[in-house]
Amino acid sequence: MERKPEAGGIPQTFARCTECGTIYPAQLTDDDNLRPVGTDGSCSCGNDEFEPPALQ
Repeated sequence: MERKPEAGGIPQTFARCTECGTIYPAQLTDDDNLRPVGTDGSCSCGNDEFEPPALQ
């Protein structure tokens, strides 16, 4: 059974919303997905898919 972190927690990395590009502090889930800290798991635009931000 996969453990899903709560809305809070200590950020481990950053995550970028794949829809609007908003960057959030994030945690890695047990299945190596990104979960934004301080949200219900979705972006303010409603999207729930995230990727590592591009390095510039």
